[in-house]
Amino acid sequence: MGSLTKETYRAGDFIFFEGDVESHFYIIESGEVLIFMKDKKGQKLEVARLKDGETFGEFALISQGARTASAQAITPVTAMKISAEGYEMMLNELPLWASSMLRSFSERLKQMNIKVKGS
Repeated sequence: MGSLTKETYRAGDFIFFEGDVESHFYIIESGEVLIFMKDKKGQKLEVARLKDGETFGEFALISQGARTASAQAITPVTAMKISAEGYEMMLNELPLWASSMLRSFSERLKQMNIKVKGS
């Protein structure tokens, strides 16, 4: 598999599930993706709704652990799937992009903490 591939999903398709062990992330080219966790009762707890140009799946890639949330296409989605190798190349070649992604990553973590504390 290459370090970068284009993936397409239909509305309702799951992109990955909480607990999956994978080492890649996604950049949304078009469409909308729901990021969610399951609460103790098995109900969806929305973490974020992401659109064109936004990234998701970085938590598992950076921590090299299991996915902490699930991702589901809300609308038809086209996304770039980037491997750990591709991620390393992007960090080396695009430091501005890397700092932007880390800011986005930090903001989503803050929002997730607010939502979790509120439930």
